[in-house]
Amino acid sequence: MKNKIIIISLVVVILALIALIVLMYTGVITKKEKEEPSEIVGQKSTVPTSQIITYYKSMLSDYSKEEHSYSVKDINNDGIPELFIYTGGVIGNAIIADTYVYTYDENMGAKDANYVIYAGTLNGRIDHNTMFYKMNDGSLLTVTGNQGYETVSTYKLVSDWLVRDNTFSRETSEYTTGDEEIIFKPCSDLSLLEQYK
Repeated sequence: MKNKIIIISLVVVILALIALIVLMYTGVITKKEKEEPSEIVGQKSTVPTSQIITYYKSMLSDYSKEEHSYSVKDINNDGIPELFIYTGGVIGNAIIADTYVYTYDENMGAKDANYVIYAGTLNGRIDHNTMFYKMNDGSLLTVTGNQGYETVSTYKLVSDWLVRDNTFSRETSEYTTGDEEIIFKPCSDLSLLEQYK
């Protein structure tokens, strides 16, 4: 009797294994593939780009000093340009150099601020040794170079926030460049905004 139970148990296990193999082979049960996060850009604006540029223009009117400059570029290819505002200066013996990045999102921003969202701050003197590039893959590249040494960082705009994706430093005789250089102009010169009419 004991041998009969063991034989029946083995037959059941073997049949179950055969059924599992058949199901896997026919595709009914498949190994779950690694899911890569997709970068689906949601619709952030129902207003025309020209209206967003009007909001940015209004912001630029608050930056009238010589050390202020700006640029505007659609980093992540979603049809909404981002605004870069560079502020530089000296406090005591320290050189202060920051670039504030803003975007526009009706789903996230406060209505009384025209839905303009602060996305992050980038450091580096654009008038001295830091270059910004828009990359074709929807990322932002910053390159800070000085005397044969560079620091390179890439950023992605994720949920209206600049997230550093990668960074490295190295000695080099030829500094890294990107797909499209982001040009800065004084905040009093609004010519960079003209392309978005």
